[in-house]
Amino acid sequence: MKLDVAIIGAGPAGLGAGYALARMSGVEWAIFEATDRVGGLSSSRIDDKGFTWDLGGHVIFSNNPLFNSIVNDAIGRDGVTHTRSSFVKMEDSFVPFPLQNNIHRLPKEMMEECFAGMQSASGRNGTPANFHEWIAHRLGDGLARHFMWPYNRKVWDYPLNEMGYGWIDDRVSLPDLAKVKRAIETGEDDESWGGNATFRFPLHGGTGGLFERIAEPFAGRINFGQSAVKIDTTKKEITFDRGESVSYRKLITTIPLDGLIKDVIAEAPGDVTAAAGDLKSNGGWMVGIGIGRKIDTSRCWVYFPQEDVPFYRVTYFSNYSPKNVPDSESQTSFLCEITEGAEREMEGSEAVEDTLDGLIKTGLLEEADRGRVASVWRERLPYSYPIPTLGRDRALEKIQSWLRSVGIHSIGRFGGWRYEVGNMDHSFLAGIEAAEEKR
Repeated sequence: MKLDVAIIGAGPAGLGAGYALARMSGVEWAIFEATDRVGGLSSSRIDDKGFTWDLGGHVIFSNNPLFNSIVNDAIGRDGVTHTRSSFVKMEDSFVPFPLQNNIHRLPKEMMEECFAGMQSASGRNGTPANFHEWIAHRLGDGLARHFMWPYNRKVWDYPLNEMGYGWIDDRVSLPDLAKVKRAIETGEDDESWGGNATFRFPLHGGTGGLFERIAEPFAGRINFGQSAVKIDTTKKEITFDRGESVSYRKLITTIPLDGLIKDVIAEAPGDVTAAAGDLKSNGGWMVGIGIGRKIDTSRCWVYFPQEDVPFYRVTYFSNYSPKNVPDSESQTSFLCEITEGAEREMEGSEAVEDTLDGLIKTGLLEEADRGRVASVWRERLPYSYPIPTLGRDRALEKIQSWLRSVGIHSIGRFGGWRYEVGNMDHSFLAGIEAAEEKR
């Protein structure tokens, strides 16, 4: 098979490329997907009990009009719009997110430490050397110690002093001292910060259902069960695990960048291979617990910085859509995320047991709910987050420059390896851009 454009991966980035190519005439193209479904890390699962699960606490929001238009066309009226209701569990309290805007909800001594730290940070000069220092430099020692350091250690499972902070941009709310002081005086919460303050979710099929609908017009172009094992950049040829091969003029790939260079492209230059070795990531467990009890709450998700709780975030997944559970009147589902990195590994059974214990310990479930478990689902993700290490940008410049020189566009959450532009909309739009680029 000879193609003008070959696409490896049917996640958001690959589907974005497909969406653009489907609107072009006279172009021979195809998508090759290793699994049996579209969506990649944004795909969904329906377990044998009828519960729907996502591979993480995804929400659909974007500032991009094109992406929003595509989502609206795909979901139509079959969607749910939510006002975010998210919290941080601190001590015995659920503090509205973002925590730094709502420290008045903390115990008095902790609140005073956090506010004093914010005041000190507001007058600091100098440039932090890494993410660990940036947290204290911009948010203050109190907030760093009580929440930001322990929470980020759980999420990344990687030394914070070996991470950069150029990726942060608008992902962390920087407190306005006047507003924080006023909230302390009035007790009024500030929950409106951030682009996901309002978000959408498909009524049926989870996040994966959205991408299934987006893919429908060009489903015949998607080849499932095709895992690329070798890319010959000289011949411009891809060989798949079943033995088939295709040639291409341009290649768009979403294969994780480290594996692409070290395992799939055999003839990558030594300095490029060395740079790929500098890329770091983590994985983790997605654990779903379905309970035969309706829990009456409007919460969307909760963050947990505590070391003795395995998950860093829990999503009330049945609140995203009543169709995520078989019976929304008598069931509740929790989607729990656990990072597994260089310093932490666990078996699937351990992940489930620890998750159920953690849900009870943190008060999200009652002890009696052990007897009401209606469904248990788990899946290990070998790739969860591309880690923005101090040497990441230098490594990416070396790798991406060489790939582009041989006609390869490596995009998406792990194909691009930039966490800050790894959301669903970023990845989908990167696919469109790669497809439309002439070379």
